[in-house]
Amino acid sequence: MSLPSTKATTATATNAVVQAVETYIQNQNLLGEIAELDELLYDLIDLHKHNELALKRVLQCIYNLLQGNNKWNVRFGSKVFHKLISVIIADSTDGGSAHGLHRQLVANVLICVQIHARKFPRIDGKFLLRQLWSLSLSSERQPHAAQILVQLFDDFVRELGEECACSAQLYAVIQSFLQSEEREQRKSAYFLLRKLLTIMQATDSSGGLSTLVLESLKCNEHVWYAYVVIMETLEEQQSHLVVPTLSTLLPRIAESNQGDEWLIWLRILYVRLLQDNNILVLRWTLSFFFNRFDVTKLCRVKLLPEFLAATNRTQLYNVESYFLPAVDMEKFMSHEDDAQEFLAALVTVPWHSVPLHFWLSVMQPEKGAFTNKKVLLQLSSRVRTLRNSELRQEAGQRVFELFKPTIDSLTLGDYMVFIETLFNVSDDYYNDHQRLTEKMRNCENTEKEFVHFSKRCYEIMVRNSCITILVYELLRHLSKLPNSEHGWWRLFPLFSLNYMDPDIKEKCLDFYRTRYNVNTEMFETVASLEEVQQHLLQQFKCQTKDEKSFVLEHCVDCFVRVNIISWTSMKQLHLQPCDLLECGTKATFQHLAEKLELSATRIEDEANVLSTFVNFSKKHPNCENAAVSIVKYAAKFLSDDENRKLLTDIIHNHFDWIVWSILINGREVPNSLVIQGILDGEVTTGDARIEAAYTDSIIDTPFHDVKLRNRYIYFSKQQSEDIVHAVCAELLRINKELNDRKPRYFENCKEHRIKIRVARALLMMKDRLQWSDDLWGAVLAPNDQLNICFMYECLVAQLLPSFYQLLERMQSLGSLKPSQQVSIISVAHIYCLQNWKSLNLQHLQETVSLLLPHTMGAHYQTRLLAQLVLHSLAVKCEMCSIEFPILSTIKVSIEMTLGAKLHELENESRLLLPKILSEHAFPADVILYMTNTPFDEYEKQKITCDKLKANVEVARTAFKTKKNPITILPDALLETTNLNVQRKMNPINDIYNYNNLSKTEGQLNERELIVVASLIDKLPNLGGLARTCEVLGVKTLILGAKSFVDKSDFTNLSMTAEKTLNIIEVRPAGLGEYLIAKQSMGYKIVGAEQTAHSVSFADFKFPEKCILLLGHEKHGIPVDLIALLDYAVEIPQFGVVRSLNVHVTGSLFIWEYCKQYLNKK
Repeated sequence: MSLPSTKATTATATNAVVQAVETYIQNQNLLGEIAELDELLYDLIDLHKHNELALKRVLQCIYNLLQGNNKWNVRFGSKVFHKLISVIIADSTDGGSAHGLHRQLVANVLICVQIHARKFPRIDGKFLLRQLWSLSLSSERQPHAAQILVQLFDDFVRELGEECACSAQLYAVIQSFLQSEEREQRKSAYFLLRKLLTIMQATDSSGGLSTLVLESLKCNEHVWYAYVVIMETLEEQQSHLVVPTLSTLLPRIAESNQGDEWLIWLRILYVRLLQDNNILVLRWTLSFFFNRFDVTKLCRVKLLPEFLAATNRTQLYNVESYFLPAVDMEKFMSHEDDAQEFLAALVTVPWHSVPLHFWLSVMQPEKGAFTNKKVLLQLSSRVRTLRNSELRQEAGQRVFELFKPTIDSLTLGDYMVFIETLFNVSDDYYNDHQRLTEKMRNCENTEKEFVHFSKRCYEIMVRNSCITILVYELLRHLSKLPNSEHGWWRLFPLFSLNYMDPDIKEKCLDFYRTRYNVNTEMFETVASLEEVQQHLLQQFKCQTKDEKSFVLEHCVDCFVRVNIISWTSMKQLHLQPCDLLECGTKATFQHLAEKLELSATRIEDEANVLSTFVNFSKKHPNCENAAVSIVKYAAKFLSDDENRKLLTDIIHNHFDWIVWSILINGREVPNSLVIQGILDGEVTTGDARIEAAYTDSIIDTPFHDVKLRNRYIYFSKQQSEDIVHAVCAELLRINKELNDRKPRYFENCKEHRIKIRVARALLMMKDRLQWSDDLWGAVLAPNDQLNICFMYECLVAQLLPSFYQLLERMQSLGSLKPSQQVSIISVAHIYCLQNWKSLNLQHLQETVSLLLPHTMGAHYQTRLLAQLVLHSLAVKCEMCSIEFPILSTIKVSIEMTLGAKLHELENESRLLLPKILSEHAFPADVILYMTNTPFDEYEKQKITCDKLKANVEVARTAFKTKKNPITILPDALLETTNLNVQRKMNPINDIYNYNNLSKTEGQLNERELIVVASLIDKLPNLGGLARTCEVLGVKTLILGAKSFVDKSDFTNLSMTAEKTLNIIEVRPAGLGEYLIAKQSMGYKIVGAEQTAHSVSFADFKFPEKCILLLGHEKHGIPVDLIALLDYAVEIPQFGVVRSLNVHVTGSLFIWEYCKQYLNKK
């Protein structure tokens, strides 16, 4: 037979080719001959091998022939299938990653091969399967290997048996799939793992294959089951499933056989866990590793770098929430070589600030004392790249402590390289000058070592405080070298004369006179600035831009220091101060600021000059004297408005001690500026906040925003009584405004933080405050957070002018809200204990009589606090030998009521307030610490009283637990022999599309269920039914309107089931016609309805070709449709409710049909 000479490039042309094949078959059969198709199909495949659309039609033709051999007398064999495999699978290079059509073609080829192999299993079938088996295990990775193994694995096992199931090559391929970046390949691996598990769970009637598989994998069935479930669960990324699964199953895996073959599987699992993006899973994993692994064990499974990389998550070190468990480094690095292995792995990780500091902080100096220079430099480089400057400084200091012997052993040149590697130019905390000078003193090979003395090293290492000792050694070495080899460090000594001892200064001048022919007299007398600059550039032979810039800038510094004796000197020398500031360094700025302060008159171009000075002050925020000089000038000459503006402008972006100097030297600092300073403070979030909290936990000094606020508060306390009163009144007004504007607020929100700062400032200034009735409004705010309430309760109790004002408030307790009642009772308690010596018995009696009714009140917190306060007062009376019989009786009654709980309740946080107020100078900060307030709102305080400290810690722990409850899995969970855990399905069609070849009419499955829900109008019921149909394999769902699937009420329940279901629209009016048509096609109609002749659901046998008709939620199935039913089926009921929900009813019917037919396919 001849085929069309042109390639089929359209669907019409392809159909013509296939039609020609079918015509040839019919003609041969009419002649009584067998249609030999090998050559014909081979040529057809070869002709269209680059046309996927045509190949799909050819495959459809082959599929139809395979399914219908009883209809057509045809013959074709393995030649055709070898060609298909060669064209579509073996020669494929794209892997289908971006080409879904090709992947579908592969699926179609595989189903055809599968059918053919099952028809001719002995020779052709086995040979084809072996070809595909070899392709899937090829060392040159076949892009469709996963798809082949998933779709044909059962056939491989059936035909190849042990060769397949026990293949080391298969295991290696699965392991590579498990480690793939592609989700489809990983899911293929899980599918194959579960197939192996199925073989293990089979009985040995299959020739002992299960035993052989277990021996090949070197594990038992329970361990493999645990492995499979964990890997599948991890893929779903659902922490609520993963963590319980890990807690139950992973310990068993870890305790299993540790042979080399099994360690490969274990390592894949461990790497997957350590690289998990879910922080909850990672926390659990690291805790597991810390408990079970040390460096030696991690090295054995080649996991040390991965383990350290997993700890490189800032979220793991949140001191306000979750922090990694403590590491016992003695056990973690217990062997001699562990430290070097650990360091070698440590330097490979691109660390964040907190994790690297954590590891450096827990390392022991003796463990890393001697390490090689390469590792030291790699670690130093990691430290230098840390973004957090404070943690970078701490980490750098830790490097000096840990590796002191190694650093001591470095040559001078290597030491300079080490310092340049460890520090950034912006880091101003290098202080290892003693070691540097010692190495310079002992250096014998000056020529070799001095090449490392670079500009960068100078900027890192040279400080004014160490000039004398450095210059002495430097000049000694420079004297040994020719001028051409002096390098960058030849420049700075001449410009540092002002910081040298006289004898060193003279040696320095002599060196430059003799070696560089510098006219040193120019530094002592008035000379032209330009003349000095040109002279030094020429004598130093400056070549680079950096060298020239350095000399020019420092010439300005020297010139200014020598020639600018007063501010007017610049006018005499025809110089502009702004030009000098721009051309000089920080030294010029400081010198001119000093002359500005000493100016006896207002300067020329004042506005421009002051603006420039303020800008330079911000550029150099640590120049305290310069900032103060500017403020002092403003205080002398500027108007009040100008002075306030300058103060407001200059005070920002400075360190706290400079702010303090600016405040105390400023004139008439505006209250608004002080209040702004008390309330200011940006709240960081995310990793930046975790870094700040961690830094605060390791450094003794308060957080910088807290230090700034403290400066403003202390400044306010030193002001006149009127100013203090005005500041406090404004703070109370701000608090009241917040109460009115937002009476309810979330903990630690912006409003809460402002209220914290207001209350803290007021309590810190309590010694300068006067009583104000506005304080009652603050303490009685009904919805304040506890830390705010506690501070105002202390403040009110401290400032109350008399007992009778308290008495008046206590008399109105019954009219207050419960939270207000608690605050007033707390105030009464604090006031009584604070003023115990001045209280008389009548005061106590009145207090007790007013509190007693509330010990039996309706509100629990009010009732409990009233009881505890009365008990506290009774104990105090006994301690002071005060006879108060009624109170003693009340005490006994309370002790009987509370019983054993009394001791625990005595640590109630409000009962600690009197002790905090009386025994600590900074009660506000203790209260904020106790209530677990964010670290950037208070200064950490040392509590000297051990008992109070212990009580505060107990209260803090309670607040922490309330905010961050910790779920602890019971130990019994680890000991149970039940390995059952929750998991999600991994269906094969969710990995790769199954074949999409159409069946002919004669091939259609005789078993089919169609669910008709046209009568249902509630979208949630329809969405639920759609999901049930999809999950249980029902293909077709009939709805009253297809637009239902776009509604949110439908999709919320369907969970995307509508995307794979065949949804057909049949409106209720046309339902009768549709059902009659289906009956004519052989379908039986089953109605879920209670009728006079309905049969019981419990005994009902569903017809194979079935239409399930569901009725309306309220009215059921209409009478005209009941007449069309072949069967009416009802579910037996034993309760009193009339019927089940239609979605539930439908699901029960669908499952019963599935149980009878679909699961047997």
